[in-house]
This record gives sequence, C-alpha cells and structure tokens, in this order.
Amino acid sequence: MADSYRADLVMEYGTGELVVPPHDYETPLKRGNRLTRPGWKSVFRRVVTDFSNDAMVDRAATLTYYTLLSMAPMLLAAYSIFSLLMPRGDDMADSLMADLVALYVPAELQADAMRLLSTIVGTPSQSTIALVVSVIISLLSASGYVRSFSRNANLIYGRVEGRPIAVTWLTMWLITVVMVIGAVVIILGALLTDSIVNAVFGPIARPLQLEEELDYMTSMFLPVWDYLRGPVIAVTSIALVSLLYYFAPNVKPGRFRVLTLGSASALLVIGLLWVGFSWYLKLVGIRSTYGAFGTVLAVLALIWLMNIVLLEGVKIDAEVLRAKELQDGLDSRRNIQAPPRSNAGAAWRLQMRRWTDRAADEILDSRAADRE
Repeated sequence: MADSYRADLVMEYGTGELVVPPHDYETPLKRGNRLTRPGWKSVFRRVVTDFSNDAMVDRAATLTYYTLLSMAPMLLAAYSIFSLLMPRGDDMADSLMADLVALYVPAELQADAMRLLSTIVGTPSQSTIALVVSVIISLLSASGYVRSFSRNANLIYGRVEGRPIAVTWLTMWLITVVMVIGAVVIILGALLTDSIVNAVFGPIARPLQLEEELDYMTSMFLPVWDYLRGPVIAVTSIALVSLLYYFAPNVKPGRFRVLTLGSASALLVIGLLWVGFSWYLKLVGIRSTYGAFGTVLAVLALIWLMNIVLLEGVKIDAEVLRAKELQDGLDSRRNIQAPPRSNAGAAWRLQMRRWTDRAADEILDSRAADRE
C-alpha cells in the first residue's frame, strides 16, 4: 500500500507565461456593453481579493518615497513655468505662492511653509533660457514618480513594460509635463484674480490698445468664474488622473476617456482624505504634543493613503476592462486581453528567460549524465 502524503501547493509569482491577445481585438469599453450584475460582482471580488495579492500597501509606500523625491523638482518646475508666464520683474509668482500657503496651511505653520517653499524654489533667474533649462531638468527629476507609477500599473494589469526604455522615459516625461502644467492651471484657476489676468493678458492687450476691453472682460468674467471654478477644477483633475491611468501602463484599452470609474472614485476618496486632513490640522495637529513633527508624520500618512487610493483606481479600471472583455466572450479570467502598446519588452524578457533556462538545462543534463 502506497504511503499517502499531503501535497504542498506553490503558486507562481510574477508575470507568468506569455499571452497572445486576439488579432481582431475590439475594445469592450464601448457603448452598450454595460456591466451586468455578474460583471460588477467580478470587479468587486477582484478589487478586494487582489488588494493583498498585489501588495498595494507596500507599492503605495514605494510611490510615497518617489513622491518625496519628486516633490521639490515638481514644485520648482511649476514655479518656473508660472515665472515664464509672468512679465519679467513681476513678483506675481511669489505672491501666488504666499496666497496658496495662506489658503491651505494653518496660520501657525504658514511661516515654516513659506521658508520651506522659498528654499526649494530659490531665487528665480531673470534669464528665459535659464528658466527653460530649469523646467526641463526639474521635470526630468519629477518624472521618477510617474515611472514608478507606470511599473505598478503594469503589475496591476498583469504585464511587463513592453516599450523600449527611450520611449518609456520620453512618455513618462511628457506625462509629467502635462501633469505639472495641469497643476499650474488648477492653481491659477483656484486663485484667479484681476492682477493675475492683467499680468498674463496685459502685455497682449496694450500693444493692440485693448485695455478697456480687457478691463470689461475681467469685470464680466471673474464673477462668472466664481461659479465655474469648482466644476472646472474637478474636471481638470479627473482628466489629469485619467491621462495618467491611460498612458502609464503598457496597455491599449481603447480610446481615451476623460471620465473613468477608477479616476472618479480615486479623486472622490482623495478629496475626502484632504477634508479629514484639514480637520486633523485644525483640531489635533497644532495642539499635538509632537508639534511640527506630528504634522510631518500626518503628511506622510496622507501621501501614503493617497497613493493607495490612486493604485486602487487603476485596479478598478483594469477590472472593469476585464469584466467587459468577459462579457464580450474573451477568456480574461487569468489575463486581460487588451493589446500592449509595444512588444519589445516582452520579447526581450522572453530571450532572457530562454537564456537562463539554457543554464538550468545544462545542470539537469549534467546530473543525468552523472547518473548514467
């Protein structure tokens, strides 16, 4: 009688085997292919069960590290871009920075925040060339966060980066450029005043003798803008996050959509986190025994939670795509079938796997020869 034993189970970790998407793939993200009840159930179950499988907490911690490394270059890039928009010799950039601190930082911490920002941006150069070079270098440094986000998004979609390294870096840099410009637009929209409008459009209106028209437009536009400010900032924020979700991973799900379930959900939760953080600063942070140190820890925790939410937003979009592929008849239970943006990375990894497998085959062959 053969001895019985309990088998140990090992589940393979990593990207798994190569998958060939269907050549006639049509995006399931089309009108009419709405998620059914089983589809919503699939999205919910995978988002919940894969939270630990995808190590979202650890990956968000990695993104938090890159956030801290990219924060100073990104602030410097945003400051330099705004300085390029303003006339030379104008201190509008410093005034805007002070307004931002006054609006979002508690009074007890405003002096420290201004000193920190002044240290980061330094003394702006009066040379346009120097400002442009500063923007390019700062954006290149800040793109480290986007590259890390791209690697994590690829893992969530269950694939490797297939784009060549030069294309990947250029794509991530361009995404960073758009994100920073969008952030500048949001900041300008949030703090838009007569002085900012005149500083931007005044040099154009004066040579054309349109100063009166500019004053009239300003007096008519700004009251209306008070009502449009919130919706425009919300739509811009959603568009920027959707842009990051669409171009960062090595996947082509279909046409670009400004509003996705993942991006809208992520921004909604991030907004709630910001509200909670502001309450913490007003009610607890300033009166805390740890003082400024406790506030720094709270900021780090906030950034970490925001990155978890952003990754979960990618996961929601990926699982919606998977569920709709299943509804279209594609077998996407293990792998999302959407085609990659490039195959170069997968082909290279296949060559590396064959190269390492040959060494393993030599070991097995030599063992078999020794037994003979």
